[in-house]
Amino acid sequence: MPASRRHGAARSPATAKTADRTLDVFELFAAEQRPLNLSEVSELLRIPLSSSHALLKTLQARGYLYDVGRRQGYFPTKRMEDITHAIARAAPVLVAVRPTLSALRDETDETVVLAKRQGDEVTYVDVWESARTVRWSTFAGEIKPLHSTSSGKAILSGLAPQALKEVLGRLPFERRTDATITSARELREQIEKGRGRGWYQSIGETVPELMAVSGPARIAGEVYAVTIGGPTNRFKPLMARHVAALLRARARIEGRASASGKRGTR
Repeated sequence: MPASRRHGAARSPATAKTADRTLDVFELFAAEQRPLNLSEVSELLRIPLSSSHALLKTLQARGYLYDVGRRQGYFPTKRMEDITHAIARAAPVLVAVRPTLSALRDETDETVVLAKRQGDEVTYVDVWESARTVRWSTFAGEIKPLHSTSSGKAILSGLAPQALKEVLGRLPFERRTDATITSARELREQIEKGRGRGWYQSIGETVPELMAVSGPARIAGEVYAVTIGGPTNRFKPLMARHVAALLRARARIEGRASASGKRGTR
């Protein structure tokens, strides 16, 4: 299965089928790490041979895939990598915060994530993984619930009272682990508690034996969440130190964003 499916990402009923399948092709190559022929792509994506053929030939014609030869199948060229790198280099939010996120990862030796709310979920916009063998392993673009993540709580804290009430009223509160918050009342209490101290936490609420702390950061008028996470048994004894590092990083990020915004209006 493609990488996103293997990580539990759900396919939205509103997505365009062709776009969905095109992305599935690249995620499939990322997961398989080898050339794939027409039949393999069709079987692994569970789509008709005719659809698989049309997708592969279109991507080959556009320069995204090439025929490895001797019936070995297709494999991506560097075209997609070059395009994504060009986009990432120009991303205004990431350009401003990347030095701080990288430094925060190095200081804590844990995984650092920048997250943004998308509807009733959280999307990881950028990820700086810890170099440790045992770590919180995630990826940019991963989608997580608002109610069971520290990043979701941090982002929700930026909503006005009525807007927060509306969001809490429609969240499904799906139980991910025994520690998952499953009621609007409990989540509201967690948000209020976090507001009082300036940061938010999640201990085993989405993934057992993992915990994270987050702080909201306003960038270009939008609320993001800066998150540090790792294995609970290693993270928790150093939690005070990690929280202090998080708050310093958040202040630097908001300072950089403010300075960048002022330069842009001159």
